[in-house]
This record gives sequence, C-alpha cells and structure tokens, in this order.
Amino acid sequence: METSFPIQIDFGDFPVSVRPGARSKSGKAKTAVERKRKQRAIEGAERLRNIAILDTETDPFDATTQDKIFPFLAVLYSLNFDPIVIWDNDNEKFINKLLAAIESLPDKYTIYAHNGGKFDYMFFINRLRGKVSFKGRGIMSAKIGEHELRDSFHILPEKLKNWKKDDFDYRRMARHCREKYRDEIIQYCINDCRYLLEFVRKFVDECGLKISIGQAAMARLKQSYKVASLGENTDAFLRQWFFGGRVECLAGSGHFVGGTWKLFDVNSMYPYVMAHYRHPISNEFFRRSGKPNENTIFIKLRCENRGALIRRGENNETTAGATEGSFLTTRWEYEVAKKHGLIKNVIIEDCIDFMETSDFSKFVNPIYDRRLEIKKLLKKCEEESPEWLEHKKDDYLLKYLMNNAYGKFAQNPRRFKEHWLTSPGEKPPEEAGEGWGDLPAFESNSHVIWERPNPNVHFNNVATAASITGAARSILLDAICYAEQPIYCDTDSIICRELSNVQIDPIKLGAWDLEKEFDEVIICGKKEYICKVKGKQDGQEGRYKVRCKGAQFEQDEILDGRVWKKFQSMLDGKIIQVLNRAPTMTKQGDQYYMKRNIRATATRRGRLAAGKAKTNGYVQSA
Repeated sequence: METSFPIQIDFGDFPVSVRPGARSKSGKAKTAVERKRKQRAIEGAERLRNIAILDTETDPFDATTQDKIFPFLAVLYSLNFDPIVIWDNDNEKFINKLLAAIESLPDKYTIYAHNGGKFDYMFFINRLRGKVSFKGRGIMSAKIGEHELRDSFHILPEKLKNWKKDDFDYRRMARHCREKYRDEIIQYCINDCRYLLEFVRKFVDECGLKISIGQAAMARLKQSYKVASLGENTDAFLRQWFFGGRVECLAGSGHFVGGTWKLFDVNSMYPYVMAHYRHPISNEFFRRSGKPNENTIFIKLRCENRGALIRRGENNETTAGATEGSFLTTRWEYEVAKKHGLIKNVIIEDCIDFMETSDFSKFVNPIYDRRLEIKKLLKKCEEESPEWLEHKKDDYLLKYLMNNAYGKFAQNPRRFKEHWLTSPGEKPPEEAGEGWGDLPAFESNSHVIWERPNPNVHFNNVATAASITGAARSILLDAICYAEQPIYCDTDSIICRELSNVQIDPIKLGAWDLEKEFDEVIICGKKEYICKVKGKQDGQEGRYKVRCKGAQFEQDEILDGRVWKKFQSMLDGKIIQVLNRAPTMTKQGDQYYMKRNIRATATRRGRLAAGKAKTNGYVQSA
C-alpha cells in the first residue's frame, strides 16, 4: 500500500474552462473584466470543492526514553479521490513519497491536518520553501507546489477525540510490531481523516476558506455591523485599557474542606456582554475631565482599591492586589466597585467618551437561539447516530463562531512577523519584497528561516474588545461580592459555598449555572487547582477536576490520586516536575519533551475586603 490508489477528480456541475471569445447571454462578446471575473468564480468554486485531509501516524511517544519519533504512515483523504496511503519505515523515503503525493494532486487543494501546524507538518518543515505563516511555533499555512497546507485546529479548536475518534492501542504502532497490525493502523488513520473532513467540510460550506474561526466569526459579525478600524497611535493609546479575564485566588492558596464547594459559571459570558452592553464602534472619542456619564467607556482614576480594580503587576500579569494608586478601568467595573463600596477617595483624572456605540445582539442572539434548538435536537437523537453527528457539527461551529469574534477586535498586528524559508546560502527572492535583513532568524544545513515585521499592518478596534472584557469582569466582580466564601474565580466562573442575588439558569444567555459540586478543593495559584467532585469516590472515573496550565498529567495518575498528592506537596512548598507526554516540535526541526517545574504561586492566605457582611466580601487575592 503505497501511492497506488487512483486519483479520480469529479468536478460535478462546475465548469473547468472558459472558451476564449465566449459570449454573454445577450450575444455580445464578454469583456476582459467579465471573463476574468468568471474565471475567478470558477477557480473559487473549485478551491471550495478541493479540500483534502492529511494525517500521519508516528512511533509511540515515550517521555521516559525521550527517543525521537518519526512518522511511518500518512493518509491523504478527500471526497474527490480514493485515499492515498503511504507506509515506509525509512524516514527520508517516507517524506519524499509524501511530498511527491501532495505535489501530484491535480488542480489546487487546501489540505488540513489537525494540530498539523505543531506536529505533522513539522516532520518536513526543512523541505518547505517560500512564504510560511506561523502562529507562535506552529504553522498556520504553507505551500507545497500549488497546494496550501493549513492547520484545522484553528477552525476547530478542540481535541479531535472530543468530536469523533476511534479507540486505538497506540502500542501497536511500535516499530517492532506494527507490520502485524498494518491494515488496522491504516484503517484507523483513514477514519481519523474521514471524521475530520466531515467537520472541515461543514466549516468551509458555512464560512468559506477562512483561515481561522476568529476570522470567520468577524466576517459573520460584519454582516450586521460596521466597526471602524484604528490608526496605530490611536490603537496604542486605547490598548492601555485592554485586559483579559480576571483570574484570582480569592482566599489565597490552601486546602479547602468541610461541606460543599460549588463551581458556578456564566452561560456564554462574552457573547452575553456583547449582546447586552453598548461598546465603541467608532475611531473617534473625547478625552475630558469631570465625572463619567452614559457616553463614558474608559476611565483613568486614582483611588484606594479593595480588590475591585485591576492593573498589570511586575510580571505584566493582571492583578487586583494593588491597594492604591492610578488605575485604568472601564465604566462597567467602576460602577460595580462604587456599588459595593470597594473604592474610596476617588479622583477622576480622565474620561474617555465615545458618541458612537452599539451592542452586537443581531450577531449573538440568532446564533445562541440556534444553539438552543440544536441542543434540543441532540437530546432527541441516539448518540453517535448520523443525525446526532450532524447536529453536533452545527453545535461546535455555532459555539466557536459566537465565542471568537470579540478577540479579533483586540488583535495586535505589531506582534505579527512574516517568514520566508529558503535553502542554505539563499535569500528571499525579489518577489518576496524587502525588509528581510542581512541575517536570517534561523539557519541550518537543511533550511533557513527569514523574518521581517508584517508590512501590512491593520488595526481593528481594540476599544471594542477592551469594553467587552471590562463588562465581563464587572459581572464577575458583582457576583463575587454576593458569593458566600468565594475562594477562586476565572474569567466567567467562581468556586464558592453559595451564590445569591444572581440569576441561576442552566440555559439562559448570561445567567449563572451550577456546573459542579466538590467535597474538597486544593488551590495552589492562578490556573493551578484540583477538586474532588461530589458524588464520586476516590479512584472512580470523574472524581477529580484538575487545572494546571502548561502541564499534562496522565489519566491514570489523576485517577489513582497521585496528582492530588502532588498538589498537596505544592502547598507544603515543594516543587513538582511534570514531563509532557508528547514531544514538542520546533520550526527549527528539533524535538524535545518539555519539562515544567511547578510550585504554588499564591500565598497561604488571601486578604478580605469589605463587601456584603453575610459573604465576607472576598474580592482580593494574594
């Protein structure tokens, strides 16, 4: 089974050529512009039709030996041709066959691999040439011949197994035994490709060839709203008010026991504030002194602060720990802080007013309502049935469209770089433009990576994003002040004893929902906690809920309580080491197993701030 499957392209009703001198329906000869427009339409239709999936299988991961892994199987899969299967244990021959198979595809294909930008494509990055778009260390897009490589994780930011994936014993892929299971491994890989294509095809049919879900969401939003872009200086000024979600260890680090702890979160927090608050949509604003009014979005003030207002700390991290001084905040947070008496001796230095604002209800509400309908249909269908899977695709797509628009407003093009890959001893050609410099960003004996600042800088409207995230933080702050013994919060959720004076509803947009109940909670720091789920016994599946940013734990060590003990040791001041189970691939062509040293980052006791007497008003972290 090598590249022996026939490739059969079926163009269906799409024409593949335009005769020179063709005439319009009126009988008049078509103009050059008309012919060019039609040709573009034909090419666009073929691009939408020509979608393929690439998946590779590799040696099993082994963090113990940390042996370098290599692919031995690749499948190219499309509705237009029979699966192309490449199997070879010689890495150089394997890569040669894979690249030849891609280059030989007729017409122009857009080829997706799930997490391919950080994994599959990295096995042959030394063979890529020309413009390559990176996001961090991962490839967003690249070209092989006429074909474009993309990472489907950017349109489906979800583990493939959460969508659809077969169970498989990866030990069967070990070099010493995989020939025995060859047919089984190939079928597993083909199924992975088929499952992924089902979702990619759904996305392309609904959104076109947008490179990311954020780009698709913004395009959908712009069908109903026009939001002005900003100039670079205006962006730099307003970006001061942009912060992310609020994450706080409200009672410091500790082991919280006795009774029940509850995790509440908001149903679609960011879409809710997009739909129900008015945000800036223009690039014109007024900076003035005086008190905030209904046109005010941003405020610069000095005050004594008791955990209400946030600012950036020493490590550029967002913190609510500053007790006094100057703060940049939104009117939404200012009003909630005043409501609960969490700021005093306030001196307003600047108000930033926008005359043109809007909510985004025409974007959010139809999507949210449709999701509710889809969820009802899912409950009526047998799980994993064709109808269920079709509705599941709709649900995922709607969920990510709704939740990824706001972030595009805050996109900072200053961080973007352009890259061009050449062979050793070569520079980017004239067609690549100027500004690559005299020295490359990376050079090896197989490939050279050139880098330059993005020459096409375009700023969206960071004020829109700053207002949206500020409104979300204000809702979270308000809820914290009504919570009974809140110990932790993260963006749209709170862990506490009880939550009152808020709407509790598992379905309604913007309402709070009781997600889980816990017997015990260990909190070591921001995004470092583990909980024992109420109703489950130690050793039982689903007993532990764990969050440890940047670390991967094996399922068996979570299940048997070893991870729980590690968190206990961190409370005692110990540092734990976590070795990621999968290798990290770099754009330089290296592989390594990332090791992280993790320790408790919050102090043993948080501060208490004034609030509602019955809640003790936990609103400040250490």
